Amino acid sequence: MNENKLLKIIIVGLLILLFFTIIGVNNSFNALRWDVFVASIFLALLALSTRRYYWSIVFVAFALLFNPWIRPPLSRNEWVLADILLFSTLSFWLFDYFQAYRKGLSFEHFIQNKFAEPKYILVSATKDLHKKLRRFVESDANPDFVFRERATGKVFAVECKYRSNYLDGGSWGEGVLWIKNQGDRYLQYSQKENISVYIAIGVEGNPKNPKDIGLIPIEIIQKQYFKFIPKRVIEQYSLNSIRL
Repeated sequence: MNENKLLKIIIVGLLILLFFTIIGVNNSFNALRWDVFVASIFLALLALSTRRYYWSIVFVAFALLFNPWIRPPLSRNEWVLADILLFSTLSFWLFDYFQAYRKGLSFEHFIQNKFAEPKYILVSATKDLHKKLRRFVESDANPDFVFRERATGKVFAVECKYRSNYLDGGSWGEGVLWIKNQGDRYLQYSQKENISVYIAIGVEGNPKNPKDIGLIPIEIIQKQYFKFIPKRVIEQYSLNSIRL
């Protein structure tokens, strides 16, 4: 079962149990506590894997509140308020989660159009087949796009990453987080296929036309910036100035 389908099942189950608990159906509260506890742990880990640390803290708090072993001494009205808070939080989290997914898709379309016909040929694009086939598909781990420049025949790959804003990196200044293990995979792909791989990073503004857009060679990132890519590097490798 893929992550998105499991996520939908958990959310639907929680909402149904929340409804029955709020209207006072017998025995639904104990089931709700187990459901919320398990779901909160899952969602906390999911948020952690996507570096949404604030959401991890929120869901750990819900896991502690609804844990099935030690029941906090709250009145029925207070539990109803907790249920409503949980319902509101889940609704907002779902919006945030899928909004981030839509922004990523919009940025991919933007980058694809930057390397449009007739100058560039789109050789291949990842299809996320694992979501349909319900099993790991090795090619889905490749960069988002492979292009070929028509005039020179040069082939190169591009992986797209959009971030809504910069983060404070201390002595590094502003920048964006980077997952080194993911970068290692793209570097291995570059070496195996003997083609250049670039990381397209869009930051701030609209994902359909970000304020800052960098196109950074994967070798530069993996050798110098393991977990954090400074803003100055994104500006240095601006999409409008770099030569492929």
